Amino acid sequence: MNLLLTSATYFEVKQTIDYLDKSWQKVEEGTWKTGNHEIHLLITGVGVFNVLYELKNRLNQFSFSLIIQAGIGGAFQKNKPLGKVYYMATERFGDIGMEEKNGSFTSIFETPLIDKNSFPFKDGILINPEASLTKFLPLAHGITLNTVTGTQSKADKIIIKYPEVEIENMEGASFFYVCLKENIPFMSIRSISNYVEDRNKENWKMVEATESLNNTLAELFDIIKEM
Repeated sequence: MNLLLTSATYFEVKQTIDYLDKSWQKVEEGTWKTGNHEIHLLITGVGVFNVLYELKNRLNQFSFSLIIQAGIGGAFQKNKPLGKVYYMATERFGDIGMEEKNGSFTSIFETPLIDKNSFPFKDGILINPEASLTKFLPLAHGITLNTVTGTQSKADKIIIKYPEVEIENMEGASFFYVCLKENIPFMSIRSISNYVEDRNKENWKMVEATESLNNTLAELFDIIKEM
C-alpha cells in the first residue's frame, strides 16, 4: 500500500512522525516503509487554498492507494468530549456565498450559480463513500470555514442553517473535494480541541487533542503494518 498522510501543520502530527521514525524504516525525509507498505507525509499549510494546491500538486507527481487527512477541530455540541477523535463522514464549504442586507448568509449552493448536485457534491455536501463502512472511529459531520468562529452568536447561526454540522475546521472540504474528483480512497480524522463558542483559548485542550489524534494514527499504522 502506498499511503499519503496529510496535515495542515507539522505540530498536529509531530508525534506520529516520531512514531514512524522509530517503528518504520525511514527511506528519506517524509517517507517511511515496512514490508509492502510505504507512507509519505505532506504538510499542506493551513486553509482551503493550501490544501487544494499542495494536494493536487502531489497527486500530479505520485499515485496513492489511500490518503489520510489528520487534524484538530472545534465541536459545536458539548456532548463531543474534548480530545475525542472522529472519522469525518461529510464536509461542506460553509462560507462560500453572499451576505444579504439583513445580515443573513446565502450559500452559493442555494443560488443558480452552481448545481448543488454536480459531482462531487450531493445537495451541496461532500460525502466520503467509505464512511458508512468504518467501525474504527465514531462518525461526525464537518464544516469548513475560512474564518474560525469566535462567538457563540455566530456558532448559533451556523447550527441553525446547518443543523447536521458537528465539527468546524479550515481544510476538510477541500481535501474531500480533491480526493473525490481524483477518485482516490481517503479518510479524514479529527480530534476535538475546543468547543465553538465565545473564543477563549484557556479552555482549549490542544495537547490532549493532538495526543489522542496521534495515538489513533499510530494504532491505524500498526494495523496497516501487519497487513
